[in-house]
Amino acid sequence: MRGGERRKIGQCAVGISLRRRVFADSLQLLPEEQQLWSEAMQAVLGRLGAGEYHYGSQWSLEAPREADLAAIPGVTVTAVEPITVHAVSFREWSSWEAYLRGLSSNARRNAKRAQEQFADLAVEIRQGRETLRRWPALQALKSMLAERKQLDFRQARHFLRFAMRLMALRQNNFLAVARGGGEDMAAFAGIDFGPNTYFLESGARDTRNGTGWHLMLTMLQRAYGRAPGAISSWAPSMRATRPMRGCTSRAASAAPRSCRPARSPSATSPSCRATSCRCSRCAPIRSCRWRLRR
Repeated sequence: MRGGERRKIGQCAVGISLRRRVFADSLQLLPEEQQLWSEAMQAVLGRLGAGEYHYGSQWSLEAPREADLAAIPGVTVTAVEPITVHAVSFREWSSWEAYLRGLSSNARRNAKRAQEQFADLAVEIRQGRETLRRWPALQALKSMLAERKQLDFRQARHFLRFAMRLMALRQNNFLAVARGGGEDMAAFAGIDFGPNTYFLESGARDTRNGTGWHLMLTMLQRAYGRAPGAISSWAPSMRATRPMRGCTSRAASAAPRSCRPARSPSATSPSCRATSCRCSRCAPIRSCRWRLRR
């Protein structure tokens, strides 16, 4: 209520099951109303009632909320999981060329190697339902990467996630494949959401030929072209391709042993530098579980 007028200041989506209530990402408030987050969350919990809740996601850029949640009467935080999200805030560079000059020489050299090795190197980008045509290529490349790094890979589960994402976000989904020498070499898939771009999964045939770097820089340039002042983020699932290096997470290193920090390096420190980009001042996030008693 402001000036006697009742108006909407935020919204959230919550999945409710017999055992748990899960926030779909986070509680979204208008920028000018962020200071009311605790009061808004308390109102939501008052409406939903007692139970076990899960808040946060792997691709949220929201600041940690465990302290705010613990301060709400009746809430007991039972678990906190630190999650690393690599993020590039393009507003810190005046142009794409300026950003490119700021990359390490190693990143540029790797991308150039791919162009020199494959005369027919090209990147194919599909959106919406058209991404299904190239999903097999993405999964094949992810499987190769998982085998090299001895990672757990279950194709049926990945397809289910991909299909649900496609049904929910439709044209916001994109899938890009780099081809060279007549073969699929690397693939990225993600979401365009508002001005921001989220890279969610990837795969590569060979990490030594530079095609992964070429594709990554191509997609970063696409993200910059969409919205020069927005954010491009890499979800924790990207850690297998190690798109960024050289950063350490103060939050993760200080985490208690009961927490499970992500393996990938962090882009959370203002002084942090990475070989594929200069990391932006992106706040570390948390995934929380808590119980609400009434």
